[in-house]
Amino acid sequence: MKLFNLWPLSLLLISSCSQQFIKNENDYKYSISVGSSFTLNKPITIKANTGRTFFQNGFVIDESSLNIYYAHCSLTMNTITEKDRVISPAVFIIQNVIDDEEYAQRFIQIASNNISVSSAGPLITGLVSYYYIHSSIEPDVRTLECIRWDSLYENRHLSIREIRNTLGDIFNLEIFN
Repeated sequence: MKLFNLWPLSLLLISSCSQQFIKNENDYKYSISVGSSFTLNKPITIKANTGRTFFQNGFVIDESSLNIYYAHCSLTMNTITEKDRVISPAVFIIQNVIDDEEYAQRFIQIASNNISVSSAGPLITGLVSYYYIHSSIEPDVRTLECIRWDSLYENRHLSIREIRNTLGDIFNLEIFN
């Protein structure tokens, strides 16, 4: 048998021994795939005249108590109502994932003995993942958004492990490979 005839056979043998792609949930480069699901395990309340509620460190949290420099997520609605509403436990299937950037300027004042200068301040960024989700039980729920704000050069998207920790036992995440 000639050497060039062994080439396809050797490639087949090598590829059959390779490992299946393993996704590392601690790696911030790994994104949740479409078809995966978030299961809401207990009812949560969306306050009147708002379109979202926030989660941080495994708890539902008021926006005023939110520390934007730590991982947090929010569940957003399509409509805003004039009264509180309860979102029932349901399975939400991820239909689209968009990883994006958001920007904000922080106001700072620079002072010296002779002058006081105002500045628009340093730029902070939020690398956000928008998980567009759907459930026939709760059709008005639009997205689960997960983000952490940081400096332009220090920021990165949240890892899956960070998202799981942020949501705690409020949601279960099942990843579809």
